[in-house]
Amino acid sequence: MKIPTYLDTKNQVVIFKDNEWINKSIAVLKDDFLDVSETETLFIYVEDYLKENINLNLKEKAKTTIYMIFKTSVPKHYEIKINLDQNAELDVFSVVRNVEKTQLTINRKFELAKSSNLKIRNALLNMGETSLNDSVNLNGEKAEVNMDLLNVGSYNDIFKVNQDVSHKAKWTVSNITNSLISNSNSKLDYSVSGRIFKGNEHSSCRQTNKGIILSEYGDIGVIPKLFIDEYNVEASHGAAIGQIDEEQLYYLLSRGLTETEARSLIISGYTKPFVANIVDEDIKELVERQILKRINEADIL
Repeated sequence: MKIPTYLDTKNQVVIFKDNEWINKSIAVLKDDFLDVSETETLFIYVEDYLKENINLNLKEKAKTTIYMIFKTSVPKHYEIKINLDQNAELDVFSVVRNVEKTQLTINRKFELAKSSNLKIRNALLNMGETSLNDSVNLNGEKAEVNMDLLNVGSYNDIFKVNQDVSHKAKWTVSNITNSLISNSNSKLDYSVSGRIFKGNEHSSCRQTNKGIILSEYGDIGVIPKLFIDEYNVEASHGAAIGQIDEEQLYYLLSRGLTETEARSLIISGYTKPFVANIVDEDIKELVERQILKRINEADIL
């Protein structure tokens, strides 16, 4: 089985491809269920996997970084469930790299126990039609999730993303940050929901959505929603979507930058903060190449 060269030197790799899987890690894999109990950095590569379900359980006090790379050339649908036991910490980075203009649906459900901590970083840089549904349940007190997403659309790409966080215990925290770029005819459609149920006081739920449209026919739609049934909580949401600010562009031009340089600098304000948080250098280089490719493909510079 051939795997990408950037994974050849990695010690902890699990591959789901076609009708088989290969486990080159210390995680225990049985019937598409990964059981992680040790501190490690794990790479999960999924390419045209014929089965739909991939599940992962992070044991109590485990501290893990997982890189999930999805690549598909045919229509695919995946159901992924990730459980965090008490005091577990998971930083999961996902990048989608379609090689054809195809359809991909990823439904992920995260269950967080008491004092667990989850970071979700999503890079949507692929072609075709993509649906991503991330649902997070904060089931135990002091559970926390931080979601950071970068989406660069081009050509006639369609992205439909649903993010839903449910605060089901006291003292829980959620933060969602979405950075969205649409060019050519791409359509980015987002539904972002935060729910704090009655009795779960001292919880905090925040959403930030910013988007930039780089062409006449691009489109970004964001619907931020809060459902709050408790008084003693903190909650905020917002969406700022628009084209490149002409005053900002004029200011940069007045400082001696060309229009191409100025536009690149403005766009980098959306992409660089996300890329800076990628620890693995091979994955960072992969994402940087893909961002540049998507922007250059759109011919907006």
